[in-house]
Amino acid sequence: MAALSVLALLVPMLVMSLRLLQSRRKAAYLSLFISLLLVAAQYAAMLPLGGKPGPEDGDWRALAVRALQALSVILLNSGLYQLYNPSKRRAKFAVWTGVLGVLAITAARQYAAERFFAEAAEAQANAFLNIWLDLYIYAVLFFCFRFVAPAVGHPGKYQLSLVVLFAAHSAELVSGYVLGETYAWLLAAVRWLPAVYFFIVFLFIFERVLELMQAVYRSAITDGLTGLYNRRYFMRRLRQWIEAGVPLGVVFADIDNFKKLNDTKGHQEGDETLRRVARAAADVAEDAGMAARFGGEEIVLLVEGNSKAVAQAAERLRERVEAEAGVTVSVGWAAHKPGVEAEQLVRQADEAMYVSKRGGKKRVTAYRSGMSGNRPAHPEYD
Repeated sequence: MAALSVLALLVPMLVMSLRLLQSRRKAAYLSLFISLLLVAAQYAAMLPLGGKPGPEDGDWRALAVRALQALSVILLNSGLYQLYNPSKRRAKFAVWTGVLGVLAITAARQYAAERFFAEAAEAQANAFLNIWLDLYIYAVLFFCFRFVAPAVGHPGKYQLSLVVLFAAHSAELVSGYVLGETYAWLLAAVRWLPAVYFFIVFLFIFERVLELMQAVYRSAITDGLTGLYNRRYFMRRLRQWIEAGVPLGVVFADIDNFKKLNDTKGHQEGDETLRRVARAAADVAEDAGMAARFGGEEIVLLVEGNSKAVAQAAERLRERVEAEAGVTVSVGWAAHKPGVEAEQLVRQADEAMYVSKRGGKKRVTAYRSGMSGNRPAHPEYD
C-alpha cells in the first residue's frame, strides 16, 4: 500500500517534469525526470518483493533496488538544486562523483561476495556487504544538507524533506540490521515515511513550477526596467475596459528634458530616474487603475472614473514625480467618450501632453475636441 502511494505521487511529478523538459529543455528537468524514473523503477521492483529487500537479501533484484535507491537520491537532489541554479562544472562533478560512488560500491560488493565471502554464511555476509551502500546514502544526505540546501529556494521545505528522508532511511536500517520486524511503529515508519518524503518533494516541485509560470507571465506583460506593465498589455486592458463600458480616461506623461539628462549624467542615471518616475506612477494608479511604460520616457495611466477623477490622477502624477523623482513631466489626459477606440483615446491624451510640452512643460493639459499638438506620429499602436 505504501509503495503504491509513492507511485501515485510519482505520476504527477513525472508528468510535470516531462512537460517542463519538453517546453524549456533545461538540465534540471532532465535530471528530475531521470531520477523520478529511477524511483518509479525502484518501487515497481519492490512490489513483487512485498517491500524493500532486507539486509540478508543478495539476489540481483535486491541489489538493483538498493542501487536504484542511491542513484535516485543523488539525481533527485541534483534536479532540485538545478531548479534554482545553473548546471555549472562543479555541480556536474559532484553529481558524477556521487553516481560513480554508487557504481563503485555496487561493483565492489559483488566482487567481495564472490572472492571473499563465497563460503560465509549467506545472510550474515549479505548484511555486511549491503550496509556499505546504505551508509553511503547517509553521506549523500549530509552533503545535500550542507551544500545544496543553502542554494535552493524554500530551503526550509527542502531541509524538511532531507530530515524525513534521513528518518525513513534510519528506520529501514534499524529495522533491518538491529531490531528486525519487532515494533509496529518502526514498520509503519519504514513504510510511510518515504511517502511523506515524496509528498514534500511534490510540493517543492509544484511551487517551483508555479514560480516559473508566474515569472514567464510577468515578463510577458511588464517592462523589465521599470516593473510597470508594458504597452502591449496596457492596450489590451484598455480595449477590454472600453468594451465592458467602464468609465475611464488615459493620462499620458513624458519626462521633461530626458535626453539632456542622459547626455549629461549618463544612461545609468537616466534609468534610475525612469524607475523613480515609475514608482510614483504606480502609486498614483494603485487605487485608480494601472500604470504602464509606453515607450522610452513615456508613462501612461489607465484611470477608472469620470473626467474629474482622470484630471485629479493626472495632477497627482505631475506633483508626485516632481516631489519624488527629481525631474518634471509634461502631462496630458483624455476622458473616454462613446465611439472612441482605444488607440484614438491614447492619441488624444498624447496630443494633450504635447500641448503641455510646447506650452512650457511641467504642466497638465486636458484634451479638447479638435486639439492638435502637432506631435510627430507614433509608430502604430499595439
